[in-house]
Amino acid sequence: MKTFTWLCCCALLLFACNKQQDAALLSNKQTVAATSISKTTGKKIFIHYMPWFETPESKGSWGYHWKMNTQNPDIITNGKRQIASYYYPKTGPYYSADPAIIEYQLLLMKYAGADGVFIDWPGTRVLYDYPDNLANSNALINKLNAVGLQFSIVEEDRNWDAGNTAGAHGDFTYMQNNYFNKSNYLTTNGSPVVLNFGPITFHQSSQWDAILSGITPRPKIIPLYGFTSEVGANNAGGEFPWIYQDHPTVVNNYYAQAASFALPIGVVYPGFNSFYAAGAADGPTWQIAFNGTGTFSTMLDKALASSVSIIQFATWNDYGEGTMIEPTEEFGYSFLTTMQQKLGVPYGQHELELIFQLYQARKANAGNSTVQAQLDQVFNYLANQQVAQAEALLNNLGGGNTGTGVYIKNKWLSTYLYEENGQVKYSTSNTGNQYKWVQETVNGHIRFKNLSTGHYLNIEHLYSYVESSNVPNTYYSSYWVLENYNGYTRLKNEWQNSYLNLENQSGLAQCTVVPDYFESSQWTLQQ
Repeated sequence: MKTFTWLCCCALLLFACNKQQDAALLSNKQTVAATSISKTTGKKIFIHYMPWFETPESKGSWGYHWKMNTQNPDIITNGKRQIASYYYPKTGPYYSADPAIIEYQLLLMKYAGADGVFIDWPGTRVLYDYPDNLANSNALINKLNAVGLQFSIVEEDRNWDAGNTAGAHGDFTYMQNNYFNKSNYLTTNGSPVVLNFGPITFHQSSQWDAILSGITPRPKIIPLYGFTSEVGANNAGGEFPWIYQDHPTVVNNYYAQAASFALPIGVVYPGFNSFYAAGAADGPTWQIAFNGTGTFSTMLDKALASSVSIIQFATWNDYGEGTMIEPTEEFGYSFLTTMQQKLGVPYGQHELELIFQLYQARKANAGNSTVQAQLDQVFNYLANQQVAQAEALLNNLGGGNTGTGVYIKNKWLSTYLYEENGQVKYSTSNTGNQYKWVQETVNGHIRFKNLSTGHYLNIEHLYSYVESSNVPNTYYSSYWVLENYNGYTRLKNEWQNSYLNLENQSGLAQCTVVPDYFESSQWTLQQ
């Protein structure tokens, strides 16, 4: 939980701030392998990122942030897992260290106009899930340079042991040894930038002097709006606002003072609708209406019109508080396309859908080293804004999107799908082109064409069986999402959110809602 009421911070808003504004605050020293996205705004765009998600694939069980105290993600209703959020990620719930997820998220950020990531960092204390969150943070950091993004730490000082400044000093020693020396770490006038949620644990400048003692280069701490006096003027480098119950008054007040801060950082959020009450968890229950993308758009306009040097988007993926801007079933790509338009990015939803297609291909071809090598090249193309080359390669992948087709083999029955008289059947044989399916992409959606007939896999008439027939390429009944489950592929129909399976063993393929652990719905795409 990282929300604060107006009353919480207003008592500390009266301190005098005599920091001199520096027009050249932000370091551009990063040496990156990828090209930068052009924008019409000169402000730096940073995305606030949560690295705290786990699944059975990563840890053997679901992490707290997908379930809180009341939800069970193993329960699937209408194709969706029961998660601790009112919103559902387009990818489904994921684990933060998943290389395919990291690649997908960072490319989306880049094509939405981001310059970097503010990482909600757990510290080095060995307690709760902090070590997992630290490992997840480092997995993200290790990929940033390849995408051409900067980063900075947002210190979760609530995780520190009260009264133990040595532990906090250890966190900064870790940053010094592992982050501050990286070419893409954010700096201001040569000093590393570290945001702080509070302070919450240490409230005296003398304590912060001890925490930062001997750290080289010595960082500038950016506390929350109104809290410089607790960090100490010599240690602080500015302030930043967050998401407040008194919306948008506190943020408006911040912008009125922003020019007085050495490093002013604005904030943009889509709304606030937490799951805490439903999840039997501690946290605020007040709301900020989304109004579609209205709140997000208004907050972005305010930030762009202000004197801030950096705009922080809060957040990429805090599903528990309902502040996520990454693609979801409810909002689609709308927050990211709004960013593209208002930041003056020369890309749109098509490129975002292409990135999602890359993610789907990663999952559909898990274990296929040949295809994964080609997908590595697709990533490199996208990282360097070679969109046409990326799309061409992605649509003509060996072992996944080939002109000669693939076999779709069921794990449970070890049988292959084929077309006969407009019906999709299965057999232990796989002789003939009627058993081969060509994976195609249209408008960012995946379709499967039978190599023998040219018909498409679909559920247009909602029969008890899956069809293979002529359907227009705009029909969602012929669109399929490829989901990974323990190295196998599940094919979800985009229209009905149901899954291709052989559960009834009727001789005909079905498309119904079945649990992901049912092997009848698990497939391998083979050459």
